[in-house]
Amino acid sequence: MCLRTSVLSCQVDCNQVLTAPQGSFTSPCYPSDYPKSLACKWTLQAPAGFIVQITFVDFEVEEALGCIYDRVVVSTGNNDLKFCGITAYRLTLNSTGNVMEVSFNSDFSVQKKGFNVSYRQVAVALRNQKVKVPQGNGKIIQAAPSVTIPNLQQFTACFEISRSSQKTQEKIFSYTGADDTDIVIFGMSDTEMALNINEIQCGLGTILSPDNITAGMKQLCVTWSSASGRVGVYTSNNYRTMACTDSKGKLLAGAGIFRIGGKPNSFDGELYNVRLWDYAMSGSQLMALTCDALGNIIDWENAFWDIPSSVAQTDSTLSCSTATPTFTSVTTSCVFPGLGCPGRTKSLKDKHE
Repeated sequence: MCLRTSVLSCQVDCNQVLTAPQGSFTSPCYPSDYPKSLACKWTLQAPAGFIVQITFVDFEVEEALGCIYDRVVVSTGNNDLKFCGITAYRLTLNSTGNVMEVSFNSDFSVQKKGFNVSYRQVAVALRNQKVKVPQGNGKIIQAAPSVTIPNLQQFTACFEISRSSQKTQEKIFSYTGADDTDIVIFGMSDTEMALNINEIQCGLGTILSPDNITAGMKQLCVTWSSASGRVGVYTSNNYRTMACTDSKGKLLAGAGIFRIGGKPNSFDGELYNVRLWDYAMSGSQLMALTCDALGNIIDWENAFWDIPSSVAQTDSTLSCSTATPTFTSVTTSCVFPGLGCPGRTKSLKDKHE
């Protein structure tokens, strides 16, 4: 009778937004049985450059095949992972971006003690993250205000890129002056890829096809030299150059802003490891270039970029990534620990090893 009074009198505040660097939350009434007919959601938000990591310190939810009665669903960003029974006990999960959602639903019958979750924000190097373009809703990916771009008579821009859909007009990257006029634009222009230098359009149809940019992430480098008036493209281990005679002798004014995508006509896809140098690399230099070579003007580190947190995504498959592993959902039909049921689960990765 005392336990019933305790459960009925506990406060049910289970729709929360949590932004602290670390903390914990529990199912309502924990460690007493949670109430019937709950619909709860905890939204964990971290700043840009961070992911959210949670650990189920304790976990006991009504068991059923497929978790059809009571369930906890963790939205990591890429996946929705469903748990019941004791399957999440001691489990640690990481978000792919800076937001994670934990939802909990109970039905009208069996209740258990529920769960206790600890969470923390974990700093993630930009080398472990790619960005999605276009950004939308006024969000722009651009070099940080602390980045100073000098006057340029040559440059090399390298990045890894994947395309979601192709447009007849698109900006993959651009460099604009202080008055917001375009100094450099690289992307699709009508029927061919092009590099625009001070309003001089260099069509790249003979050295780069739109089909070279696919749904799979691959490296692409673009070079330009004012002294020779030549443009170079390096992709798929091939380096090709062509003359853009009208760009010879041109100067790119410094103190501008380097952007990924941008309005109007933003590229549709993902970019990673965007770097910029103040010289035009040769073919042999590009072939020897490694993913961790530092751009001497802009490098793929958080200090060089102003990136809206909602467009950055952690991905352990990236060429220079050391990101935390991803996890796969597990549900069981076990009723009691033992007899083939996991009693202590440190991580899903551990279970498969």
